[in-house]
Amino acid sequence: MNLITVLIALGVEFRLGGFDRYRNLSWFVLYSSWLCGRLTGAAWWQGPWGVLLTLFIPLATLGALVYLAHAVTFLLGFLLSFLVLVYSFGPALGALVDSYTDALGNDDEAAAEQILVRILYDEPEDGAVDEARVMAAIMLRAHEYLFAVIFWFLLLGAVGALLYCLVVNLTQRHGQHEDGYADAVRALHRILMWPSVRLLALGFALGGSLVSALDSWRTVSGHTLETSRDVLTQAGLGALDYEPTDATAQDPNKADFINRIKDTMGLINRTLIVWLIVLGLMTIAGWIG
Repeated sequence: MNLITVLIALGVEFRLGGFDRYRNLSWFVLYSSWLCGRLTGAAWWQGPWGVLLTLFIPLATLGALVYLAHAVTFLLGFLLSFLVLVYSFGPALGALVDSYTDALGNDDEAAAEQILVRILYDEPEDGAVDEARVMAAIMLRAHEYLFAVIFWFLLLGAVGALLYCLVVNLTQRHGQHEDGYADAVRALHRILMWPSVRLLALGFALGGSLVSALDSWRTVSGHTLETSRDVLTQAGLGALDYEPTDATAQDPNKADFINRIKDTMGLINRTLIVWLIVLGLMTIAGWIG
């Protein structure tokens, strides 16, 4: 049933769109900030227990609501899970990238720079326009705001989707801090993203150049939990057969740059289709079995 919910949610998201204004996490920001203000002096707060407590209350509340909704009627439970999944998706990446390429095409440098700041993932605002950097950021955002949410929804239902959404929010707010709480947030984020990143990287390989993607993936070295972003971006760039040069990195040709961004979004869309086909086949096999 979770797969059907995902299909309907994606259909509604891509056909209707315009849901970003409803994806307001200010309630979680206020709640977590209040909790942090009350408990930051406690020794146990500066570590995993603080992060788990921050997440427990909203997730336990959602789990109870989903259980009660299913107990009342199947349709109500389905509707609640559907709404949570759509809510947990991040900002519409396709619309954001389209706005960026339109601004580039119209030579609107001010608008392009403002949009670029929103696209670049966990990077300072004064970063130079680097083709590979922008393409990698788009891939990472696709993972954080779509693919990882789908993965955890399929695994844990509505609670899993909201879990990843809230962890991403915590990571964005505490990722640059240096304390025990921030370390625990980063560790949890790395753990949660590990499986979905590998599946997305494999999807990139199937949706693009398989050999190049796998070869690029093999170049990544380091501790497995520390390399997820490199695995994803290297596999994605390899799937596109993209090899940046000093010239394209420092002074990219505008028309080629726009085409490469469109190729990146095309790869993401093909990979989403690959995911859905594989999930559909697995679901059918489960029914038959």
